[in-house]
Amino acid sequence: MKGKKKLYVAVLLLAAIAGTALFFRSSGLYGLLSNGMASIANQTEKFTDQDGHLIDGRYSFQVDLSDFESNIGKEIYRDGDHRIYVSWLQRAQNGGYDIGFRSSGPYSLSGATLISGLHHKMVNDHSFSTIPTAKLTVKYKEKQYTGQTSGQCGLNYKDGDCFSFSFFLSDEPIEEYVTDAGIVEITIADLYKNIWRKKSP
Repeated sequence: MKGKKKLYVAVLLLAAIAGTALFFRSSGLYGLLSNGMASIANQTEKFTDQDGHLIDGRYSFQVDLSDFESNIGKEIYRDGDHRIYVSWLQRAQNGGYDIGFRSSGPYSLSGATLISGLHHKMVNDHSFSTIPTAKLTVKYKEKQYTGQTSGQCGLNYKDGDCFSFSFFLSDEPIEEYVTDAGIVEITIADLYKNIWRKKSP
């Protein structure tokens, strides 16, 4: 009798585990826990990005080029749900500089939003592409220089992406770094609000 009871309990336990696993997969919760925001963006047959749009405004902050580490974590954008901050800063080739940003936003089974320098655009029901939108300028000694998009990582993080720029503190690339640059002002415009919502039935 005890053996049958144990077998009955084991069968019930296995059924519960199988049911839970099936629920996780069918509900999308498994993909959400494993891949985060990317699991939403990749489900082009279930979600739409038609509500996404450029954000008005220019966002400025100061960077100390004499102490790269002091800039890590500086925020350029924050609205409670979304955040963009400096993730790295380094010297580039030909006397320039590279600066990288991390973007993060909320996601759930009903959708996701991300404010970034990138537009993650759905191409069709099976794929999407990543398009840089942000513009970066640097003010140094009362002159303004334009940065160039240098990289992006897509939705490689559960809660967002990353993107980067290169910039020079001269009108032309130079062989030596500007070693006494100190504080410069960086401004970013044309951020994009990616919005993924479930399609109507």
